Amino acid sequence: MAKIAVIGVGYVGLTTAVGLANLGHEVVGIDVDAEKINKLKNGTSPIFEKDLEKFLKIEIDKKSIKFSTNYEDTKTCDSIFLCLPTPQLSDGSADISYVIDAVKKLKDYLKPNSNLIIKSTVPVNTAKKIIDLIQDNSISVVSNPEFLREGNALADFFKPDRIVIGAQNQKAKEEVAKLYSSIDSEIIFTDNISAEIIKYASNSYLAIRLSFVNELAAYAENIGADATQILKAMGKDKRIGQHFLKPGPGWGGMCFPKDVNEFKSSAENMDQPIELLNAALLSNAKAHARIVNKSKKLLGNNLDNKNITVWGLAFKANTDDTRFSPAVSVVQLLIKEGCNLKAFDPVVKKVEELSMKIENSIEASIENSDLLIVLTEWDEFSKIDPKSISTKFRQKNIIDSRNILDKKLWQDAGFNFLGNGS
Repeated sequence: MAKIAVIGVGYVGLTTAVGLANLGHEVVGIDVDAEKINKLKNGTSPIFEKDLEKFLKIEIDKKSIKFSTNYEDTKTCDSIFLCLPTPQLSDGSADISYVIDAVKKLKDYLKPNSNLIIKSTVPVNTAKKIIDLIQDNSISVVSNPEFLREGNALADFFKPDRIVIGAQNQKAKEEVAKLYSSIDSEIIFTDNISAEIIKYASNSYLAIRLSFVNELAAYAENIGADATQILKAMGKDKRIGQHFLKPGPGWGGMCFPKDVNEFKSSAENMDQPIELLNAALLSNAKAHARIVNKSKKLLGNNLDNKNITVWGLAFKANTDDTRFSPAVSVVQLLIKEGCNLKAFDPVVKKVEELSMKIENSIEASIENSDLLIVLTEWDEFSKIDPKSISTKFRQKNIIDSRNILDKKLWQDAGFNFLGNGS
C-alpha cells in the first residue's frame, strides 16, 4: 500500500483517486473548490459517471480515501498525481497554468525521493518545466497520461489497453508501475516527452479517423450508397478494425478538440505542421453544418419559425458533459437560422451557452414539432415506439445523426427519415 495524493478531483482526478483507493492504496484528494470537497466527503460525486459514486462511497466507508483543500495533507505521500485541467487558449494551445500553480503550492510539502506524476494532458516539455521549477533532484517527475473515456472511465481505469509511464530514471518508472501492479495491462516505459506526445497523437489519430468516417458517410449518402454497410465491411479488415467507424454529427468532448488543437499548435510552432490535423478540424465543422443542411432539405429550405426538437445535448451517451459537444454546436447553428428549439437529454438539464428550453420529458420536447434531430446516442431513444408519439408532431420529420433508430419502424409510422450515410 502506498500513500498517494491526487491534486484536482474533477473527472480525471476523481476517477484516478477512487480507482487507486480500490487498488488498496491510501489516497487523499486535494482540490481548491471547497464546495466540491464537501460533497465528496459526504459521498456525493460532482460529476455524472457510471458507477463512480457507488465506488466512491465504498472507499469512504473503508477509510481508504479522504478529501481536503489543504496542500499540506500531501506531505506524507510518496506519490502525488497532478490531475489539473489544461484548457484551450484562444490560439489553440493548452493552458498549463493550473498545473504550474499546483506545483508551486506543492513545492514546500514534497517528500524527498517522492514521485510527482503528471496525469493531466500536457504539451511537450511540460515535465521539463516542472523539473526546473522544483529544483530538487531527489524528486522524480513522471509522465503518466490518462486514457479515460467519459461514460466508461472506471472500466478504463481498471482494464486499460496500456499504461504509459515516462520518466528520466528507471527507479521512478518501476515505482509508479508498482502502483498499478494489480491491474492486468501492458506497461510501456518511455521518456517524458514521448509519453506526453502519445496522448496527443492517440486522440488526434482517432479524431482524423472519425472525420474520415463522417466525410465518407456524406459521400455515400450523396451518391445513393449505404455507409453503414461500407463501414461494416471495412471494419472486418484486421488492419482497420471496427472501433471508431460510426458516423455522427461530429466529434467533440473535452479531449478531442482540445488535444487536436494543441497538437496542431505545437507542431506549427516547431515548424513541422501536421496538415491532417487542419483537415480534421475543418471536416468536423462541416459535419455540424451538414445537420443544418439536412434540416433545410426536410423543411423547405427555410427554418425560420419552424419548431425543431433535438434529442441529446451531451457530447456522447452516458455522460452529462456538454463541453465542445457537437450537439451544442449544431443547436447554435440552428438558432442562427431562426427556428424555435426545444431539447431533451436524460441527464443534461442546463447548458450555459444555450438560451433554449430543455424539457423534462421526451413527450414535452416533441409537442407540435416539425422536425426531430437525434444528436446523442442514448439507448433510451432507440427503444421508443414511434407510433406511440407520432400524433404529438406537427410534421413527421426526423434526422438520426447517430444511426441508432430503426429506420423502417419510423417510416412505417409515417415519418420522413434521414439517417447518416444512407
